[in-house]
Amino acid sequence: MFKSLILSELKKQKEALAIPYEAIASRAGVGIATVKRAFSGHDISLDTLDKIAVALGCEIAIKPKQSPKALYQAQIEKKAQEIVNRVVKTSALENQTPSIEAQKKMLIQAKAMIAKMPKSRVWA
Repeated sequence: MFKSLILSELKKQKEALAIPYEAIASRAGVGIATVKRAFSGHDISLDTLDKIAVALGCEIAIKPKQSPKALYQAQIEKKAQEIVNRVVKTSALENQTPSIEAQKKMLIQAKAMIAKMPKSRVWA
């Protein structure tokens, strides 16, 4: 899927530059047939796609949707919520469901406990 998104952007760049396939092939160091296959949607390697992108003055990059810190905090929140949910379910079986306030306190404590764990264990 991501290759088709990249290709779509490269097609826009090609049209904006009005650059022929031959020039792209020459600049990318690949055959013209390879360039034509790429632009017609055939599966090509990421390496070749990158060469074509560079030839068109583009770069292929990964842009995180969230900062590592935000993603890590969200994982702590998720893991803490899972722990609290297990406690609540177990307590409910014994007709001892904690109050909403008690659940909030448990969540705060669980997040603090998880934050002290080695980061690699937060993802387990």
